[in-house]
Amino acid sequence: MRSDALRRRELILRTARQLFAEHGANIAMESIADASNVGIGTLYRNFAARPELVEEVTLDMLQDVKSAAEQTVDRLGQHDLTAWDEFLETLIKLNLGALSEALGVQLPATVGGRIMDLQRTTVKVVNEALELAKQENLIRQDITGNELITGIGIVTRPLPRAFAKAAPGLSQRLTRIMMDGMKPNPSLHPATPAGS
Repeated sequence: MRSDALRRRELILRTARQLFAEHGANIAMESIADASNVGIGTLYRNFAARPELVEEVTLDMLQDVKSAAEQTVDRLGQHDLTAWDEFLETLIKLNLGALSEALGVQLPATVGGRIMDLQRTTVKVVNEALELAKQENLIRQDITGNELITGIGIVTRPLPRAFAKAAPGLSQRLTRIMMDGMKPNPSLHPATPAGS
């Protein structure tokens, strides 16, 4: 694929991802084409039908999580402790909750092998990063990888409009509360006395 065609495909993919998160995966394909500044024919040349686009957005999201987790594993392996908080912030910015909700409606009941394979490797790397964070006492010892991703997914789901309008900033506050709740709990894991 030529570099300009590849850039156009990536733009469509990123635009679809953003629109899916904001409006759901049922958004008109024409709206995705318009927001991507391409014609509808170009959109369909890149993604023959909505299920293909939904699958590619899902793969793109999983790849972003996997890449962020791999970087975190590398950095924590070098004792760069800032990596963990940056990883959590990246997961929040990926808008996992909104995307998962939107994509879940459109994905077929039997998810394809490409998604399942990438999901398995992504979970493995997230768990590696989590274990390194536990070794460095950056996160509570009792949290699992599934709880971590599910928790972030829940707090990044869009609030109902009435809540969002009545309490601006509520999503960010709830996210911060959840992040604070994942920090190590000294009452569960008392420090070892000096000299023991």
